[in-house]
Amino acid sequence: MLFYILILVFTGCTSAKYQKMQNERDIRREAYEDAQRKDTYKRSRDFLSDDMLGKWRFLELVVEERGGSEEILKVKAARTARRLKGLTLRFWKSGDAAYNYQIEKMATKTHGTYTTRAVYRGDKPKSGRIHFYPISGPKIPDLLFNFAKGIPQQVLLSDGEALSTILKIDIPRILMKEGQMDLTLDLGMILAPDGWLHRGNIRCTFERIE
Repeated sequence: MLFYILILVFTGCTSAKYQKMQNERDIRREAYEDAQRKDTYKRSRDFLSDDMLGKWRFLELVVEERGGSEEILKVKAARTARRLKGLTLRFWKSGDAAYNYQIEKMATKTHGTYTTRAVYRGDKPKSGRIHFYPISGPKIPDLLFNFAKGIPQQVLLSDGEALSTILKIDIPRILMKEGQMDLTLDLGMILAPDGWLHRGNIRCTFERIE
């Protein structure tokens, strides 16, 4: 009986020790996997921001329509383009993770921070979305696309219904090319008499000067 009790005690201790070791391994594995996820997210977020470092000069602002008529937007875009002539953007990095921007060639300089979220696609490997967080003054998207505020668009829901929304201009798409940076606003969809229509984009292009 005593021998049986000792076996039970020994078995219990061994099981507890094994469970403790297993828990410690699980904790280390979870910590490692979490670190890997954060590193992957950081690299996917920062690689576009790294490509943006330097100074860029405004090149053009155009409405790329795909269907229907966007004549009013084209007129507003041309007016905004004249105002942006000579505008430059400067991007730099401070520390390991802080990305900064400054709007130059304006009466009042604006500066702030920004982040990018990369989208890996075979046809457009250096594309994604960008979000600016200004410290003072107007946001870059407001400066470029403010004339498009209030434009209605529609979204086709999974149940077949159409949801009416207002075009958001605060997080444009970004595409990096050789010596060129495009910030693009998708005008979204509208339900026309002949079916769904993609209205096109507003594209603002900068050229690298430093």
